[in-house]
Amino acid sequence: MKITFFSFLLAAALLGAGARQAVAQVRKPAPGKPVPGKAPVKGKPGVKTPPPPPPPVEAARRVIEEEVKPPLIISKVKIKEPVLVFYQQAAPGTAVQQLLMEEKNLPLLKTTSLEDLVARREVFVDGLGNYDPPGQAAADAGKYRLAGVSLLASSDKRSTAPDGRSTYVRLKVPSPGELYVVRESAEEYRHFVSGPQKKGSRIDFETNGLPGVDSIRAIYTLRKIDQSERGAGSGEVIR
Repeated sequence: MKITFFSFLLAAALLGAGARQAVAQVRKPAPGKPVPGKAPVKGKPGVKTPPPPPPPVEAARRVIEEEVKPPLIISKVKIKEPVLVFYQQAAPGTAVQQLLMEEKNLPLLKTTSLEDLVARREVFVDGLGNYDPPGQAAADAGKYRLAGVSLLASSDKRSTAPDGRSTYVRLKVPSPGELYVVRESAEEYRHFVSGPQKKGSRIDFETNGLPGVDSIRAIYTLRKIDQSERGAGSGEVIR
């Protein structure tokens, strides 16, 4: 059998094509089989895993904290020979404040400013509030109140204080001679009495006579009230 040159070339071409196909099958793995030396990829080939959904968005809420007021501290005090001083501020000021002290301490008015006076332990400020007295029985609740010591001022004519500007009157302290002290914010005492005090007085809500004072020691007396005046500032003083 004779093999022509054309038949030889055809056989060689077919042999080369088969060899190339065999090499491609070795290099390209079958679908689903891992490539040697490469970590397997989870999931379907060519499909990307969708990202997780974002967390739900909560609506912002404004939280308003209620201001917690400090507990009210009320203590008792006995003062010998108390006087109520109508402290007149030096010119050009017109503010007047009602202070309570022992009569022997009146010389302090000549050498001490109002801010320094109210900081001293032996000087008090006439209270402006209206409180339930401590230690009252439940049956007497609402029958007694704490009021400012102006109710105790005598009807005597005012005397001139040692500083030459202020005046004072003596107080008739109820038996057994106890008064009540309450630590209060000085901000409540912005409304000082303005003068001239010899021609009467009025309340000035704009005057701040204690710009450098944070708190004061206000003085009160115990009084009994009837049903018609509950919450009022007047009443019968307990003597």
